[in-house]
Formats: sequence, structure tokens, C-alpha cells
Amino acid sequence: MSGAAQFVMTDRDYAILRGIAMARPSGERGYFDLLRLKLVQADIVDAELIDSSVVTMNSQVRYRVGDGRWLEHRLVLGAAREVIGQTISLRSLQGLALLGMRDEQVFSYDAEQGPVTVDSVLYQPEADAEVVSYGHANRWRGH
Repeated sequence: MSGAAQFVMTDRDYAILRGIAMARPSGERGYFDLLRLKLVQADIVDAELIDSSVVTMNSQVRYRVGDGRWLEHRLVLGAAREVIGQTISLRSLQGLALLGMRDEQVFSYDAEQGPVTVDSVLYQPEADAEVVSYGHANRWRGH
């Protein structure tokens, strides 16, 4: 993937991450560090222009962590939208790692768990034109 950004996000997804960062989450160890990395390294694109192989909010994704078995989950914002065994929350370290990744991308974020590997994005709302535009996100300044 030479020349490509490590993470690609829609304006909407970037704005969600920025909002979480501004609220200073106190979740799992390493969550805020990964959140900051995602915000700094993200390539922000309009929802209409994002490639269908990129994990966005509400995408159904096939992935695995380390050498574990392949899993299929829908990436959701938080516990209120979670369905056990069917979803993964953006507020979890694994869910945050998935956002902005592409098909066949491997990303190491936690030495204990091993890298997360995206096999494929099975469904993406933007690819099916199900997402409404809400304007453009402002880049996070880390304050």
C-alpha cells in the first residue's frame, strides 16, 4: 500500500472520533493512544468518494485478531447499539482499530493481542448510498 494513508475515514466517522477524543475517554489501556494515532494519520474523504473496501461505521467486516479465528461483526458506536455476537463497539480497542482499515490490511496496535487483520468489508453503508452528508469535519488538534 505504498503511497496510501494507513487509515481512510469519512468526514462523519472522523467527527465521531474527534468527539470521543474531546470527551477524553478512560476506556481500555491504550485506547486514547490509538484514538490519537487514528486522528493524526487519517486521510479524510467525502462519504461519496470512500472506497467500498474501507471499514466505516456500521460496516459489516470479516477480521481476526492475532492468530484467532475469523470473526464477522458490524462496527457500531457504543453499547446501546451492540448485539452480542453480531457487533463490535467503536469504544473497544478492537473496534477502534478496525475503523478506517481496508480489505486485506494488517495493523498492529497491541503487542499482547497481536495484529488485527481485515479480510474483507462485507457491507458498507456508504457503498449502498445509505449515509446522509452532515458537512465536513474539522481536523483534530490534540488539545
